[in-house]
Amino acid sequence: MTYVCSPLSAATRAAMLSNAAKAKNYMGLAEQEFGDRAVAPHAFLPYLLDDGVPEERALAVEFGKKLLALCTRLVVYGSRVSAGMQGEIAMAEQLGIPIYYRTETGGVRDAM
Repeated sequence: MTYVCSPLSAATRAAMLSNAAKAKNYMGLAEQEFGDRAVAPHAFLPYLLDDGVPEERALAVEFGKKLLALCTRLVVYGSRVSAGMQGEIAMAEQLGIPIYYRTETGGVRDAM
């Protein structure tokens, strides 16, 4: 299973939901490239939990961490790395999960 890592945070709710839609697209790109299931909790959780409420954000972050621990790779999409993404990347490194870096269109890009 592939974990999709991309920005969710944004200045407005509309921009955040736009980022969630991008994450859903990245799931499709990851599935095409790696041939297995791809997961991006931030593609769906913003519709269930409010990122602006600390308790709900903490729940979403914890869910993402548990899901990441089940994955065989993490793929970072785009050029912006949010604080939440930094945490996911650090956790993948700690767990020895391979990390891949891709552009917003799925092309290979250099690691940060």
